[in-house]
Amino acid sequence: MPTPASQITIPPKMRQGKIDKLNVSAGTSDNVVSDVGVAFNQATLNNNFREIADKLNAILDAVRNASITAP
Repeated sequence: MPTPASQITIPPKMRQGKIDKLNVSAGTSDNVVSDVGVAFNQATLNNNFREIADKLNAILDAVRNASITAP
C-alpha cells in the first residue's frame, strides 16, 4: 500500500529553494477564467491574469506547507 502524501517527508537537503509568489495589482478573482471574446476587453484580461496568479500562489502555499520548497 502506498504511503499517504501527508506522511511523506522531504529531507531538507533535497528541498527546492524559495519560490516567490506572483504579485498582480490589477483585476479581481472569482474562480473563473473568462473567454476574452472577439472584442478586446482589458478588464476581462486583467481578471484572468489575477485568477491564474491566485491559483498558482495557492499551489505554491500547498507545496511550501508540504515542505517541498523552502518557506
